[in-house]
Amino acid sequence: MTPFATGLLLVALGASPAERRLTFVFGGDVIPHEPVKKVAKKHARFAADGTPLNDSGWGHVFGPLSPVFRAYDVAVVNLETPVTRLEQREVKEMLFNAPPELLSGLKSAGVDVATFANNHCLDMHPEGITSTRQLLDEVGLATAGAGRTEAEAWTPLVIEKNGVRVALIAVSRWLNKFHNKGGPLDPHVPVVPYLEEPIRGGRTLDEFFAHVRKTAATVDAVIVVIHWGAEYVHEPLSHDRELARGLLEAGALAVIGHHPHVLQPVTTPRLPDGRVGLVAFSLGNLVSNQDYDKADGTKRDGLLLGVELTKPKAGPVVITKVTPVGIGTENRTGTVRRNVQPVVLDEEVLAVQERLAGLAQRAGAVAERRQLEARLSILETRQRRIADMVRSPLPGTRARSLSVAAAPMGATPAR
Repeated sequence: MTPFATGLLLVALGASPAERRLTFVFGGDVIPHEPVKKVAKKHARFAADGTPLNDSGWGHVFGPLSPVFRAYDVAVVNLETPVTRLEQREVKEMLFNAPPELLSGLKSAGVDVATFANNHCLDMHPEGITSTRQLLDEVGLATAGAGRTEAEAWTPLVIEKNGVRVALIAVSRWLNKFHNKGGPLDPHVPVVPYLEEPIRGGRTLDEFFAHVRKTAATVDAVIVVIHWGAEYVHEPLSHDRELARGLLEAGALAVIGHHPHVLQPVTTPRLPDGRVGLVAFSLGNLVSNQDYDKADGTKRDGLLLGVELTKPKAGPVVITKVTPVGIGTENRTGTVRRNVQPVVLDEEVLAVQERLAGLAQRAGAVAERRQLEARLSILETRQRRIADMVRSPLPGTRARSLSVAAAPMGATPAR
């Protein structure tokens, strides 16, 4: 068993033929920094007639994660950017915009849902929200979050599959000093702001809880996807710990977070009705150019979080398995071998170990062995850091005694 696999959270419940199951996998922030876009462009492949063969290179960027996405019924990531066809330069460092091919790359890799509720939704102004929604529709990616109207922005995405009906509610707590300036028929970002950054057009906590309760009454389960917390901090804010408990008490079965760009704890607290809930405070980055100059930087750590929901013959839907899959961003600088690409850590560790074994009896490979040994050390350190995050209990609750028997990647739930 690898060091990472020891972080698996497994709730073992009885099964019967009458039960129905639906599996999700959640990923963190998809951030199109300029170097990421350049890597996609560098790796773009085209047919003789000019037709893109790999989504203009975005297939290369997301390709290593495709087997994990496709192992689950529904794959969900956070789209941390507007998507437009505008060829506009960045006017400041943290103003994002991505080409439509990024969405095609996500779709081709097996992503089903790209939530769009974060602090960058208005980087390309309200028109960017309209464009993003339209392009998501065109490529066939479902979404929840910023919408062409206020009603659309606050409408949960309802996924009904395998006889299980689940609502995804996507909101942000930050908006980079932007505001919802228009009326109810204008583009809108669903925000539940902090007191530190009041946002016009946001909802209060009480209104948010009421929204969750109302939604929970219409579906088998509610999952809240929320953009919150302090950047580059590995512990949740006290406000967000309280909010997580409030959301579970209001009827959410799981809360999936991002925005800090580093990992924060994954916990399985008890719900008011005795069931096991799930709170992932931050899944880190799915892909970005952060920590490009630090091979072992924590902004390169990420997590794909598999969640199995089971609907029994009688009674409410329960979480029967939570499977963390550690990922890391590989980032090689330079002009010739430039690359930015998220990879599955367990697979990378195995590949390096196999290569080292092959070099063990070869003379003259000292330099390569040393490079591989240094790389293996970083990968294993990253695995341990991720395992620590999925073992941390939610403050104020008791850690559950959960089985840690991990299944190999090939045994993950199939679509």
